[in-house]
Amino acid sequence: MKFSVLMSVYSGEIPSFLESCLNSLLLQTLPPAEVVLVEDGKIPEELDIVIEKYRAILNIISVRLPANKGLGCALNEGLKSCIYDFVARMDTDDIALPTRFEKQISYLVKNKGVDILGTRAVYIDKDNNVYGNEKILPIKHLDIKESLWACPIIHPSVVFRKSLIEKVGSYSLTLKRRQDYELWFRCAAAGAVFHNLEESLLQYRVLETSHKKNSLKVSIDQAKIGIKGSWSLNLGFVSYVGVCFPIVKSLLPYRFRGGVLNFLARFDPRESKR
Repeated sequence: MKFSVLMSVYSGEIPSFLESCLNSLLLQTLPPAEVVLVEDGKIPEELDIVIEKYRAILNIISVRLPANKGLGCALNEGLKSCIYDFVARMDTDDIALPTRFEKQISYLVKNKGVDILGTRAVYIDKDNNVYGNEKILPIKHLDIKESLWACPIIHPSVVFRKSLIEKVGSYSLTLKRRQDYELWFRCAAAGAVFHNLEESLLQYRVLETSHKKNSLKVSIDQAKIGIKGSWSLNLGFVSYVGVCFPIVKSLLPYRFRGGVLNFLARFDPRESKR
């Protein structure tokens, strides 16, 4: 079964991270038929060298945007160029484990009612070292839907059906961040079926500086998405409280976050219970 990989790269990406990402695609037991790589604005020569190294062997299709438009716009443009209905998302700094695509595509072929399929993930640092706990997620559709306020689908781990994503209007063009969070709510409201595989098939890069992206404004915007989405799905009271967690997190000094977040994690369906 043929499928596309959809990614977006911008000028701030680190070449070694992109190299690790593309190499992990090369090592897949079921390789993609094409890799649609959106260049979101002009990229430096160092990134271009990495892309050209893998272009022929991975069948990289470049979609070049003249200026940086943001992830939502970039992915929408790339999605238009994806030939196949099965589309695997991937971030250019993450690493796919060798059997990821084989297991996801096989599952989707056998389970035609599933539209969006994610996996568990482990965290990696700047040196590709695994750290922390495995990202444990709800598995079945109803459990995922009921906890959608917590975004229990890891965006770069998913394979989805292109026809479904286009049907609901694709990624939002008005959001700068959390485009996936908002998209999952729209998909669920449209009747899409979710599932997560009970295996970590993605190494998800989270750096020491990643927390700086989660500003108060971003957290408030995320809460607004969560409240609107929870309302559309008639989720319970817990969801309205839960969507405010990121606001609490963003208000805490970084050095004080550990203890509070460990307490809040008890109520978060995405966290490891090990």
